[in-house]
Amino acid sequence: MRIAVLADAHGNLLALEAVLSDLRRQAPDLIVNLGDLATGPFDPAGSADAQIALGCPTLAGNHERNLLEGDDSSGSVAFARPLLSAAHMAWIATLPATLRLADGEVFACHGSPAGGDLDYLLDDVASGRAVLAPDDAIRSRLAGIGSARLVLCGHTHMPRMVRVGDVTVVNPGSIGMPAYADDDPVPHAIEAGAPHARYAVVTREPGGIWSAALHAVAYDWDRAAEQARRNGKPGVARWTATGRVQEISGPSG
Repeated sequence: MRIAVLADAHGNLLALEAVLSDLRRQAPDLIVNLGDLATGPFDPAGSADAQIALGCPTLAGNHERNLLEGDDSSGSVAFARPLLSAAHMAWIATLPATLRLADGEVFACHGSPAGGDLDYLLDDVASGRAVLAPDDAIRSRLAGIGSARLVLCGHTHMPRMVRVGDVTVVNPGSIGMPAYADDDPVPHAIEAGAPHARYAVVTREPGGIWSAALHAVAYDWDRAAEQARRNGKPGVARWTATGRVQEISGPSG
């Protein structure tokens, strides 16, 4: 079984289109989308339309929750809300927080199984930069996965494959926003280090072991950065064009 894993498009339709074009060559058995779908200073409505059209299992991330709850603390959410239609919002309202796939062998979430959509499952940001969290910390955040042997997560935008005990955890990275800065839980920067659009393909190998291919797709990131700049978000433009924050400057927006 081969599953394509998408996450954190953040409204960047140009990046999403490049990923979907590359994905067609992969011919996966299933696509799953881990949330944070349309909020970002790019093309929220176009990005939502493209993800709805996939018809694949899709989660609500923290940005979908914020859209539904009317939380305007994120500038990305405030930008996207007036551009999304009633139909977009109705679709978002149907999305679950977690999914179980492949007869329970796969658990999908946005943040972590135990900590919800804001939790960093694989990363520790206490130093101000994302480093791989210790096994014990990751293991505690896996509570609630049942018999799953593969956990799919997003939220941190950091592409990783980690094995803890007999559980494989995969974060595909972000389709549309390769870097950001935030103040929660401490001021920190997330940097993929390159502006490529990210996704993953996980494969169940003989014997039940899961492998993962982490893909980085080139696209016209300068054009996407110009969208963000034109929409009043020069910081997001810099992150989009470089995959780096350069300095910790407060919450993503």
